[in-house]
Amino acid sequence: MTAHAVVLTTVRRAFPFRLLDAASVDHVTIVAEAGHPHHFPDGGGASRLPTMQVIEVDDIRDTTQVLVAVRRVAASRPVDRIISPVEFGVPTAGFLRSSLGIPGDSYDVALAFSDKFLMKRRLIEAGLKTAQVQRVFEPTDVPKAGDSLGWPVVVKPTFGALCMDVTRIDGPEAARAWATGPTGARLRAEEMPVAVEQYVAMDREFHVDAVLHEGKVLFAAVSIYFDPLLGRIDDFDGSWIVPPDHPDHDEALEVASRATIELGLRDGVAHVELYRSRDGFRVGEAACRPAGGGIVEAISHQHGVDLWEAFWSLGLGYTPALDVTSTDGIVVNVNLPIRPGRIVEMSSEEEIRAAIPGLIDMRMTMSVGDVVTSDLNSSSTPGVVFFRARDEAEIAPTMAALRRAFRLEVEPTDGSTIV
Repeated sequence: MTAHAVVLTTVRRAFPFRLLDAASVDHVTIVAEAGHPHHFPDGGGASRLPTMQVIEVDDIRDTTQVLVAVRRVAASRPVDRIISPVEFGVPTAGFLRSSLGIPGDSYDVALAFSDKFLMKRRLIEAGLKTAQVQRVFEPTDVPKAGDSLGWPVVVKPTFGALCMDVTRIDGPEAARAWATGPTGARLRAEEMPVAVEQYVAMDREFHVDAVLHEGKVLFAAVSIYFDPLLGRIDDFDGSWIVPPDHPDHDEALEVASRATIELGLRDGVAHVELYRSRDGFRVGEAACRPAGGGIVEAISHQHGVDLWEAFWSLGLGYTPALDVTSTDGIVVNVNLPIRPGRIVEMSSEEEIRAAIPGLIDMRMTMSVGDVVTSDLNSSSTPGVVFFRARDEAEIAPTMAALRRAFRLEVEPTDGSTIV
């Protein structure tokens, strides 16, 4: 049994603490960002939970600060494993492992899965198709990179997640406006390098979610997004899991699996986004942690595999117990749309359940009266809906029924109402 695991978490995303009930570790140290909203369970005693302590740092991305904090903990209780379930903690976790000699993904592997520039450079070196990319250290240098790559381009922080601050820019004037606007100013203040990517038109975007052990894929599910994610925060978004006989299944799986292995992952859970363009499949991005939104739950409904349990087991050095029991039909997960402001009216869970044929489950994460900030991302949603379709042809009419059933009214700060 693992004696002591350190888990890194951020303000945005907490570890799913239900996994601690497995009692596969004696002691857990949570390293959390100051100001986090999370409630951590009480460990020890008669509970099945391990003993636990929580220490806070200013920024989980500050590798030096986190290393000092973990060294202090390790001085009295040696650390066996470092686990980060959040994107912004991945490079820090890798840095800690490499610095402290702890098993798991090294700093080099962690950077390959978190630095968008290094990721694409490695994929290109491995012979995989992806967008050409340049890195700039000043937002004002984006126009020069765009001229070199060809317009339009997509700009994003080299370290980021959930489509945060990801923007398509169509020309030099728009690039200069972006660089001097709020996003450019914020990235400059954070001294965050910018990845400038060639924009590649796509006709479909996919994601592949896989479990790897000792460099081999033990399980994988291929899914198709409704539409490309960029710019769809205020609309219905989500994906459906494709069956093995789907014409794109095998190629998507082969490309995603190769990308994951080329980036260096041996033991973990991967979420790979890829898209089909006119010259075939290209890799978009890859992450070495379970996906957000409703993807993990959808895979559980379709295949009976809990990606979080697999991630936790692998992070602790165990072989995951995968009991794949695939079900009939196609499981679809839908993020309901959201907009900034105070929610003044929203469809009830009962109304949605009554309107959706094939509904499996749903969970509402917001309610009337909640205030939604403008700091939205691709996982921002007031609720997630899961339904089962007999085939792909049945997805569109069910989505149409969901669109008719769901209503959302948001009151902005000026008192008017957006419907």
